[in-house]
Amino acid sequence: MPTSGGASGWRIVLLTVAPSVAHDFTLALRAQGHEVVALVVPAGVRGPRPLDMEGWAELGRLFESAPPSLDVLLVSERAHLAARLLALKPDLILSFFFPWKLTPEALALAPRGAINVHPSLLPKYRGPCPVGWALRDDARELGLTFHRMDATFDTGPVLVQGTLPVIDEDTEETLFEKLMRASRRLLPRTLERVARGDAGEPQVDAGATPAPFFELAYRDIDWRDTARSVHLKVRACRFAVWREGQGDARAPLQGRWVRVQRTRAWRGEDPRAAPGTLLARQGDECLVQCGDSPLWLVAYTPEEP
Repeated sequence: MPTSGGASGWRIVLLTVAPSVAHDFTLALRAQGHEVVALVVPAGVRGPRPLDMEGWAELGRLFESAPPSLDVLLVSERAHLAARLLALKPDLILSFFFPWKLTPEALALAPRGAINVHPSLLPKYRGPCPVGWALRDDARELGLTFHRMDATFDTGPVLVQGTLPVIDEDTEETLFEKLMRASRRLLPRTLERVARGDAGEPQVDAGATPAPFFELAYRDIDWRDTARSVHLKVRACRFAVWREGQGDARAPLQGRWVRVQRTRAWRGEDPRAAPGTLLARQGDECLVQCGDSPLWLVAYTPEEP
């Protein structure tokens, strides 16, 4: 059934590099009577064409996630985007986890506008790394904002906002699923406002905070820090964006550097060893002493030279 409020089967172009968005939003929009005419993907999940096998594998997962009947359009350069969108004749452009800023020509193409989903309560955490900074700041909730797009990143009028809780035990996977559930919940209300021609509420710049790229030095773990601060750093890095590409937290372990993807809290007595001491192994997991208590390294890999 078409969205209430006057919508009657729009042609929607979906811009994303996230497999879950490609799959879930396509099905949700179709369920409300709209036609997703194409999934538009930059030539590489962070914009440039993949330079290694891992990058191509990420791009392959994105293609595989799209429903079989959905056309997938790979755009080689941002300068080509407006022309590719024009050929699709969209009524609405919907962007979520898409790395390119749309040109004025692209923003003007769709009669019902261009909507972006930003994972923060805008104007807080404007920029490329909102979730990473929220986790780095030990936020107890994450935000989500559907907003109209304008000439600059993350500054357009707000249509709908929501929040989701964060607990210490949340992993990259559970937090991403929470974000997806929240976005699916907020999507119908957003479409209703778009159907009414609602311009949205302007953001108040005085309340804006930045969420820039992480600096490389933040990745390095100091075992003298508390176990919880190390845990927060590891998780924040999994959501971080770096000018140099993606990057995990890294730590010295028995004379070599390892990349750490996941940790979990120690539930036991503190043996009070020197920070950085490897206390125990349990399968592939390692228990390492931090400044106040041990911490389990659940997922980690040796760092390549």
